Amino acid sequence: MTSLKNVQSKSSKSCYVIFCCCTFIFAPLLIGSIIYQSSGIKIPTILSSINATFSVENLIDSPTKIIATIPHIPLESFICDKINISRFPVSSTTQTNDSFDVYRKNVLEKYCDIVPVPRYNWSSPKSYTENDIAFVIFTAAAFFHTRTTAARDTWVSRITNYYFLSATPYPYLPITVVPGAGEDKLSNMKKLFYGLQIIYKQQMNLSPDKQQKWFYIAGCDTFILPHHLLKRLHGLDYRQPIRVGGHWSQHGCPGPNGTKFQAEFPSGGAGFFFSMKLLEILQPHLTNYVENVWPRNSEISDVALSCLSHQLGVPLTKQVGFWAHPPAFTLGENGRDKFHKEPEPNDFHYIKPDEMHALDEFYIYQHMDRLINDRNWSEFTQFMRRFVASHYELLRKKRRECTLPTIEAEVKLSNK
Repeated sequence: MTSLKNVQSKSSKSCYVIFCCCTFIFAPLLIGSIIYQSSGIKIPTILSSINATFSVENLIDSPTKIIATIPHIPLESFICDKINISRFPVSSTTQTNDSFDVYRKNVLEKYCDIVPVPRYNWSSPKSYTENDIAFVIFTAAAFFHTRTTAARDTWVSRITNYYFLSATPYPYLPITVVPGAGEDKLSNMKKLFYGLQIIYKQQMNLSPDKQQKWFYIAGCDTFILPHHLLKRLHGLDYRQPIRVGGHWSQHGCPGPNGTKFQAEFPSGGAGFFFSMKLLEILQPHLTNYVENVWPRNSEISDVALSCLSHQLGVPLTKQVGFWAHPPAFTLGENGRDKFHKEPEPNDFHYIKPDEMHALDEFYIYQHMDRLINDRNWSEFTQFMRRFVASHYELLRKKRRECTLPTIEAEVKLSNK
């Protein structure tokens, strides 16, 4: 016979276990709800749940199951999901086609069916940070007010270290001037080869802790996703001569004594990396190569730099996610399976100014979605503060450089 004391003891233990189980289940939900609401983030509609089962002994030693339903927050895409609702209130006083929901419907939603849309499991780059990279962007005066400004106003606005290379000064970008390079298509050779010498000298004037470790070459019509791109450098040592790229092919190169050889080159449109060590060992050869070795009627600077690097014994390190065309063309050229195999593209090339803005907005929301769905509040906070800071820095630049449209005449009452 079970004594009253034993029954009370078992009852206390059972109640204690039940209390602990319930606390384990529901306390995180309560805390999470508080975090969501204090962060100003609305909890989406609950669409699914998990049943958690725990067993405890009751008063007569038979197992009792506690089944608790734990709600799950769906892994939502702010742009690609709930496309039939407005995300923000619609103005009843000032109608505009520039509002988010109108722009989303007319422009942004199409990318949901084109590019990969990962919703969670974001992992940060492990080996290098954005500050370790200098982005080297060659451009021309004809593009300053169009695609170069579009690049500066979008992804470049959140970059710490960058160089716009051109032969014409323009302080609003600003431009790193390459004297005598010219501004035609053939000027790409001089802009890159002479520009790398200017950059190296500037870097050598910095203290070692301020110098960049890697340099990324691209054109002003390349849209870049730095937080994806940095992952391609994982495990690589910038103190070794290394070049990294993708979307690669082979091309003939001029060799010694009139000979030729084949070298692998990464698409310059998609962009490519080279390490600080490679920048260093290139220096004695750059001027001679552009003036005496490379054909003067050839503008393919990406191939030329690859040929010189190959001669110096530096092979191409191939990586994924480098795309040399816009998203729609890339999908059509490669097919969905190949294009979506790597869910985090590094860049897209031949991007016109309007699409540069659209892609930047689309991928900003996508990155926010992943951080929110992962509940990665630390990185989300850091990202948003950087975004807001760059936004106001850009507004200060725009205020200095923009001439506003002429104000029209006052509207007066007509005399009847």
